[in-house]
Amino acid sequence: MLGGGLMPGRPYLVTGGTGSGKTLLGITFLLEGIRRGEEVLLVAVDEPPGEIVENVRSMGWDLSAIKTLDANPGLRGIKRNVAVQEIRAMNDLKTMRDVAAESKRASDSEDIAIQGIQLKLRQQMSDVPFRRVLVDSITSIRRFAVKASVDPQAERTEIQSLLRFLSEAGVTALITATPSDPGLLNPEEVLTRGEILLTRKWVGDRSVRQIKIVRMRGCAHDPERRPFAITSQGIVLG
Repeated sequence: MLGGGLMPGRPYLVTGGTGSGKTLLGITFLLEGIRRGEEVLLVAVDEPPGEIVENVRSMGWDLSAIKTLDANPGLRGIKRNVAVQEIRAMNDLKTMRDVAAESKRASDSEDIAIQGIQLKLRQQMSDVPFRRVLVDSITSIRRFAVKASVDPQAERTEIQSLLRFLSEAGVTALITATPSDPGLLNPEEVLTRGEILLTRKWVGDRSVRQIKIVRMRGCAHDPERRPFAITSQGIVLG
């Protein structure tokens, strides 16, 4: 469908409603990178990494080599999945009592704006040369970033800065998002190099997922909407 695959070093958008499979598609993208010997990173905003691990346990997927930047409002820190051992700078170390207290008020007091995530990525990528990054999701970053500017132009500039940084670092990035309101064009829809749309609908008592390549710069692609399934082997087209 992609005419050979995503072009390396470019950012792409994956859109779809709740339960359409955006996170799972992104994780299979990261797992393929691991299979190829690449360093990969999940920026987890929608769900804490531990929940993601539990969600895919029944599929038998091994996420142990995926590093995560935990940007969920209730938690912070660079973590490694499964063991969920925190990788922090020495000045980040805190007592468990302090961590528990902070997690209760994190959503009210902490900023997960795009600038903060980009700064953390810069710090980590100076040590680890990530080649694939999944940001899940930019919609939630926009929703939870309590200190972020409401100026649309400032938001566009921040998103453009993040995507440019990833591209200049040689990172192929997937950015997940829920579909925007009709007539409203979000910055990531303009600034990414392609868009993959996932949908899910019920036919009787059966859930049917479909995938469509909305746009893809730099390569010929299949524009048809096709059914797919999520299996132990990953994403399988019907």
